[in-house]
Amino acid sequence: MFSVFMIPRGRLAALTLLPALFLLADAACQRVPLLAPSGSVITLTSAATVLPFNGSAQISAQVIEAAGTPPHSGTHLTFTTTLGTIQPSDAETDSSGIAKVTFLAGAQSGTATITAISGGASVSATGAVKILVGAAAVGRVNVNANPATVPAIGGSTTISASVLDVNGNQLATVPVSFVTTAGTLSASQVITDSNGVAQTTLTTATTATVTASVGAQGSTTPPATGGGGTGGTTPTTPTSGQASGQVTVNISAAPGLVITPPTTPPNAGVPASFTFAVTVAGTNGSAIRDLSVDWGDMTTQDLGAVTGNAVVSHVYAVAGTYTVIATLQDAFGNTVTQRTAVTVIAATSPTIIITATSIPTTHSAAMPVTFQVQVTPPTGIGVQSVTMAFGDGQTSSLGGLTGTTTITHTYNDPMAAGPKVVTVSVLDTLGRTTQGQTTITLP
Repeated sequence: MFSVFMIPRGRLAALTLLPALFLLADAACQRVPLLAPSGSVITLTSAATVLPFNGSAQISAQVIEAAGTPPHSGTHLTFTTTLGTIQPSDAETDSSGIAKVTFLAGAQSGTATITAISGGASVSATGAVKILVGAAAVGRVNVNANPATVPAIGGSTTISASVLDVNGNQLATVPVSFVTTAGTLSASQVITDSNGVAQTTLTTATTATVTASVGAQGSTTPPATGGGGTGGTTPTTPTSGQASGQVTVNISAAPGLVITPPTTPPNAGVPASFTFAVTVAGTNGSAIRDLSVDWGDMTTQDLGAVTGNAVVSHVYAVAGTYTVIATLQDAFGNTVTQRTAVTVIAATSPTIIITATSIPTTHSAAMPVTFQVQVTPPTGIGVQSVTMAFGDGQTSSLGGLTGTTTITHTYNDPMAAGPKVVTVSVLDTLGRTTQGQTTITLP
């Protein structure tokens, strides 16, 4: 029969400590990571080569031993990046020798160079994954202005910069720097929206070239507020990537306007002719939209889209001096105003001449008398009617006589001897009645 009390005390102590030593050795083995053997190759791939601020991409690392087979499952890899972060920074391979981590871009522009290492294996210099972040990913900037031309007196236009990455996709949340050779901009630094577009407003009265830049002249960190406004951070030089685009905003040329008044003072109540000569500018001109005239006598007239020469008549009811103001507008919003003065005189009356060309020399019961009547109205005034009274109670209508006519009237009253007053009354187109008279004496 064997008893524990029969084992020497020193051997008993050794037997007691042996299990504890095995446990310590096993724990130590578990703390030592499994690394790729020398001669292994690590190949990195990324789900994306371009990322916006705070974007992310999965990074895959595959380890292949010199024999061409994957290492033992659980081989440990350590990842590093020059920009942003790797989550997690350490990972283990699966049975295919592949380990996967996530790259987080952060809020700084630049090129992230990602590598991995495990024991004697590492990624070659040419095998590192490079990811362009934020402004570093810019490929080109397209700039346009709407409208592309502003009025000669000055105006505003919206400048839009469309930012595309190296793959031709819209690049959102990157700062765009705007500068102009003339005029003022509502914002000099704007963040692109979800469509990759940044906008600012240019106000100018002279031709201006606006340049939109991403990268070297832009901020590498987006403002905390985001959106389109002036920047919220201090611009710094980006680590890589820059592009710019330009657009020229032209100034429209104003149209020409000349007013030619009547060569002689017009009569009150008579149409006066004015010539309005409208010319469209040959360079940067636009279509005429409207020509309006203030005649200076409390009346206005809209002549519409006049081009070339337009002859327009206006009647001034009262004599006096008037200022004619013409206002011309084109499609670009240019406004041209011209003035001219016109003096209107009172209209003269028609001239009436009555001549008795044949008068009897002896008294008789019937005495024919021949008259020549001449009516000459002033220029621009017409004759409505002419009536001739022979002085014996008889009258005759001469219609709307203008010029000279001959008429014979027979005096039949035996008592007709003696003087007779012959009257010609002219009603003109101004509504005035003018009379001319002559006296004949019958035998």
